[in-house]
Amino acid sequence: MARRTDLKGVGYSLFSVVAWSTNYLVGRALGTAGVDPLGLTFIRFAIATPILFLMAGLPKYKGQLKDLAISGLLGVALFNALLYSSLHFIDAATASLFVIFSSPITYILGVALGAERAKPVRSLGVALSVLGAYLILAPRGSGEAPGALLALGSAVSWSLYTLRVGGLYKRYRPVEAMAWSSLLGTAAMALTLPIDDLAIPLSLAPLVVYIAVVPGALAYASWNSAVESMGPSAAYMLPLLPAITSALSWIALGEALTNLQMAGMALAIAGVYLANAVNK
Repeated sequence: MARRTDLKGVGYSLFSVVAWSTNYLVGRALGTAGVDPLGLTFIRFAIATPILFLMAGLPKYKGQLKDLAISGLLGVALFNALLYSSLHFIDAATASLFVIFSSPITYILGVALGAERAKPVRSLGVALSVLGAYLILAPRGSGEAPGALLALGSAVSWSLYTLRVGGLYKRYRPVEAMAWSSLLGTAAMALTLPIDDLAIPLSLAPLVVYIAVVPGALAYASWNSAVESMGPSAAYMLPLLPAITSALSWIALGEALTNLQMAGMALAIAGVYLANAVNK
């Protein structure tokens, strides 16, 4: 029975990772078409937020407004705006590589903020990930440097979100916390976003709806089910994201990684494994 549950969790987590991989491809296509990153983020979550509330069973507000707002700003507004901005400069495969650095960055920030103790093997894993990042970024030209920095910024934003969001689970189920965070993050963007930035050609509307529903609401809900079934080990599926994105990017967009970048990805994944799987 436990094994059947684990296999079910693997299925949920694999769906989420594949769905998130397609987000990079669609985001790249929309970016090259000139769609504004912040406007895209706002429209995506304006569509996804009601779906998340329905999936959560229309949850009631239970307090912690400050924590919900910070989670919404970090995990919804800032993370996605930086990610979509990076796709104006770098290809989808390269941008996706930065997701594997979120875990080591979270570890570094946790140690720096006193939320976690430094551990030798995990520190070694972080060092390997940093070396892998160097190999991945080494072939980047100066014109692509802004994209790399924006993608790195999105990874830092997601790491800060990860450190904050756990405090919400005392009162909210994960999907409830995501729904309220999404609402507040979207509301914050609405207050600062010029109307002109919301203009998206009608021909691109299906792509926007797709990233709102599939990599957005459905993937987040599926991931929550995976975590419920597998526990924290669901996170070990995340290093598959850049590999899947690279394959899809090569097939759909003709964008391929260099051998040096592939070596860097392998090294970074090994580092992430050490940083996460070894508890000593």
